[in-house]
Amino acid sequence: MASYPSSYVPPSTSLPSAAVTGGEDEVIVAELVQPESLVDQTNEDDASKAGWLGFIRATPAWLVSTAVHVALLVALGLVTMTEPQKIINVLTAAVTDDRGPEIKEFVIEEVDVDVSTEMEESADPPPALNEFEQVVESIALDVPTEAISVPIESFDLAANMAPAGDVLQSLQSMASQSLSSRGKDMREDMLRKYGGTPSSEAAVSAALKWLALHQAPNGGWTFNHASVCRGRCGNIGEPKYLRAYNAATALALLPFLGAGQTHYEGEYQQVVRKGLLFLIKNGRKGKIKGVNMLDFTEPGGRMYSHGLAAIALSEAYAMTQDPALAEPTQAALNFIVWAQGPDGGWRYQPNSPMGDTSVVGWQLMALKSGYMGHLVVPPQSISESVRYLNRVQGKNGAVYGYVAPPAPRMDDPTKLKISPACTAIGLLCRMYTGWQKGDPRLEAGVQELARIGVRRDNIYYDYYAAQVLRHHGGSEWQAFNEILRDWLVSTQSQDRGAKGSWHFPDSQSHKGPVEGGRLLSTAFATMILEVYYRHMPLYADAAAEEEFPL
Repeated sequence: MASYPSSYVPPSTSLPSAAVTGGEDEVIVAELVQPESLVDQTNEDDASKAGWLGFIRATPAWLVSTAVHVALLVALGLVTMTEPQKIINVLTAAVTDDRGPEIKEFVIEEVDVDVSTEMEESADPPPALNEFEQVVESIALDVPTEAISVPIESFDLAANMAPAGDVLQSLQSMASQSLSSRGKDMREDMLRKYGGTPSSEAAVSAALKWLALHQAPNGGWTFNHASVCRGRCGNIGEPKYLRAYNAATALALLPFLGAGQTHYEGEYQQVVRKGLLFLIKNGRKGKIKGVNMLDFTEPGGRMYSHGLAAIALSEAYAMTQDPALAEPTQAALNFIVWAQGPDGGWRYQPNSPMGDTSVVGWQLMALKSGYMGHLVVPPQSISESVRYLNRVQGKNGAVYGYVAPPAPRMDDPTKLKISPACTAIGLLCRMYTGWQKGDPRLEAGVQELARIGVRRDNIYYDYYAAQVLRHHGGSEWQAFNEILRDWLVSTQSQDRGAKGSWHFPDSQSHKGPVEGGRLLSTAFATMILEVYYRHMPLYADAAAEEEFPL
């Protein structure tokens, strides 16, 4: 892992961010009407003011008007105007200069993580919806070409970043084809080609409607979804996760993006726009050695929340090439690179001494999505993640463990205790980092997933296994898909209020759906039913997705 300082560089005194105060225009108006000093006013000023007032009253109106207009023309002649690159967009926060933005405190805590524990319990009561209920306003701002430039001399991460002018030009001119499968015509073609049905698409449509109905007025989502629908559907998440608003929002956005819905196109443009803006405004902005960072970690979600939010931003950027998304998305990716642990992995806290495969999967998917959008992903970070995968693999890379290689089974030491979810995650990461179809290690892993099959008690595993098998194709995918697809279609709720959603009461503990409740289950199930067109196939002759640079 690249070695980065953990110290936060506080910004210099500056105007409040437009993202906090309600818009750049509001900041400008406040600056214009603010006198230079409210303390140094004197009685002498008042006396002179009265004298001038009497003089003006005695002057003919036509002469006053002429004098005012002449003064105005002279003043305008002295002003040199430069035309900024003006981008009116609702999906970003105020531009910051090299001093850094004025933000909430950006604290990176150094903690020792007990590898035997899951996310820590919160003793606080479940939050009410009004804790994060603020109306999202549009933001208009100037985006200079230096928006995402960084000092090259700072440290390793900065050395891998291109100047923003070059980045923006390449990003605007090299529209990524990696997510082109989400367009309407391509989506319909791939749906038929890879095993989707009209029924599975109808289920996706119903799920998107349910998700849209459970968006809060501020644009975000919450695992306490019943607070939005006023209890019309139950099965909220567990208390310790109810403040993970970034995670809930990202998970809700991903199914919309997977179906080709963006803030530019589709039936849910406003839903997606408000969701993206919620994420951008809710991230904590800061700089480390001059490099922009955007931190989405939060109680109950930690690095899970950050990885999910970074994926949502990266996919939205890759699909739209909206320049206003470039800076926050790159900053979120920068944070992932900085947060990588010494073993090449990631865990709940940034820079944790030992990674875990579940968290690694989300961070690597975020970096992959950013890479597909032509954002900057340092090769060293990917190489380090491969080192982590090597450490937790078993059977020469066919299976994977949570924080260590799979251990021998107690009942039969000649066999390994396999983690289905971690194995699926590890194999997908291997696909993204260069393993080719036909590689004996990958083929052995695919056979392992085919042997495990669909797990009705573990939708988290199903989500990752579906991606691995769909990219691989063949009879293994066909058999797996038919069972999983039809089961999800048949179990989608038709009840009033919950119609279009899923809930899996028999889900295993620590696999996501029980903890995240109906919202999380619905997001995973919907993304599974979008697997036919969410990404171009990795191993097709015309595959649009590229390997990471190593």
